[in-house]
Amino acid sequence: MTHTAKIGVDSVARASGKPESVVGDRLQGTSSQPTSPRRDRWLRTTLIATAAVAACVLLPARAAHAIDAKKVFNQRCTACHTFGKGVKVGPDLKGVTTRRQRPWLLKFVRSSQRVIAAGDPTATELFRTFKQQRMPDWSDLSPQDVNTILDWLAADGPEQKPADERDAELASAADLARARALFEGRAPLSSGGLACSACHTVRDHDRRSGGTLGPDLTDTYLKYRDRALTLHLRHPCTPRQPELSLGRYLEPEEAFALKAYLRDVALAASPFATYPIAEAKRGKP
Repeated sequence: MTHTAKIGVDSVARASGKPESVVGDRLQGTSSQPTSPRRDRWLRTTLIATAAVAACVLLPARAAHAIDAKKVFNQRCTACHTFGKGVKVGPDLKGVTTRRQRPWLLKFVRSSQRVIAAGDPTATELFRTFKQQRMPDWSDLSPQDVNTILDWLAADGPEQKPADERDAELASAADLARARALFEGRAPLSSGGLACSACHTVRDHDRRSGGTLGPDLTDTYLKYRDRALTLHLRHPCTPRQPELSLGRYLEPEEAFALKAYLRDVALAASPFATYPIAEAKRGKP
């Protein structure tokens, strides 16, 4: 007679690594459940992955919704309002965020006619003072959009110049050091384009360096000054890639630094050149 050895359930479980149970003298496997540490790790991984997906989906949508306060102001407000230059069709908007409370401004900007129709005394007085000129209802702007514009006005946004429009005379030693590195190619341009010295040379105090494909730029600043250089540096000097496809040749901070560097080398090369600093400070061309 042949005897078949019985294998204990615990032995099978230990050998296979899976829990087993006996039903009708047969071993039945049960689905493996994660142990507590494994389950915790699985939950953490799932939550992290979910959060990452949500960030990828939601954050770009918020960023895309952000408006350009300066663009909206120039397109919608400047026809009737100034900022610090007096009354036009409507009131001067400089200081408006301190003259009026923010909740009132939010309501008035989005629907001035509704505020006037409701009998608001401030709105009614403004309507009378400015000869009943009707301000358009900008209901397509969300409260968040209006707050963005009001924050920009509170920071005197219309009076702020882009970085590249600053007078080159205001550059610091750090600005000049950065510009020298950009010009020579020791620091990369944000556009990924060639450094200026690839085509141009300058006499930087007692040292001359650079290429000869383009003109010498040593005295360029004395020829064109701030305004002309500012406009020129906003576009590639030649139709080359990758700068042309980016729509921007230099970042405003880079353009300002390079303009200041050209001023520095020009004055070093021609220390007795006439330079109307006083007129430049007064904002004259």
